[in-house]
Amino acid sequence: MQRLQQSPRRIRVDLSRFAALASLALINSGCLLQAQPNSELAKAAPQAPIAARRAHDVPSPHGARTDDYYWLRDDQRLNKEMLAYLDAENAYADAMLEHTRPMQERIYAEIVSRIKQDDATVPFRDRGYWYYSRYETGKEYPIWARKRGVLEAPEQVMLDVNQMAQGHGFFQVAAWEVSPDGKLLAWAEDDVGRRQYTIRLKDLESGKVLEDRITNAEAEIAWAADNRTLLYIAKDPTTLLGDKVRKHALGTAAANDPLVYEEADKSYYTSVRATKDDEFLVIYSSSTVATQMQVARSDDAQ
Repeated sequence: MQRLQQSPRRIRVDLSRFAALASLALINSGCLLQAQPNSELAKAAPQAPIAARRAHDVPSPHGARTDDYYWLRDDQRLNKEMLAYLDAENAYADAMLEHTRPMQERIYAEIVSRIKQDDATVPFRDRGYWYYSRYETGKEYPIWARKRGVLEAPEQVMLDVNQMAQGHGFFQVAAWEVSPDGKLLAWAEDDVGRRQYTIRLKDLESGKVLEDRITNAEAEIAWAADNRTLLYIAKDPTTLLGDKVRKHALGTAAANDPLVYEEADKSYYTSVRATKDDEFLVIYSSSTVATQMQVARSDDAQ
């Protein structure tokens, strides 16, 4: 009994000693590289890219600050020098982690083996339709679908994200909403990974994707009762904070969408949605300590 009580302590001491020795070995290996820069080991080590420093004044209400790396920001992903630097960083990371690649592949294969490939969500009923998402074996993205009336009815695919994602390194459908009459679908998609969503629309009866396109938006969509008007949150182009609620009418240019509400306090986050019975539209403004709501009838989205 005494040995059983002492064993854990001995194990902890041994592990601590091992950790200390391992740390010392890492430190010594680093010192060896620094002390012998001309060694074969140092020559073989990948060289980390170094970003150029370019002073840039960033104005603010409390005085300007200098950001030496502001030039790395490019929301449009068009700066060739910035893109080249990111490629160099990625190449450096790949080279430094190359020795772990077999382990990465084993871990990834194990994770995938534990995921149900043909999984599906529990259907929910809304205005006469059953809505759900499902996955197909070997595919990464969901298929959003619905069935009319009963679960035994034929399936209508609203969005096959696997097809939509083709040709993109990243793709996400973050939100979608069907119009009250069930005929139109609005969704928010992102093909960059920066959560600057584009809202698109689709005629579910014909399957045609409409020409309407709302860019730089939040993944927030609320239909008005007329089935032709929707509310969404526009992002500030610089801070990317969603602070403006705008109204879009089908078939009109998004650049002309009228402003419904603007949140002046930048410590608040803004969202918009319809109530569960679709009778009202609600604009939410939330901060750490407070939340306020503004409510209007969905048949009066002015």
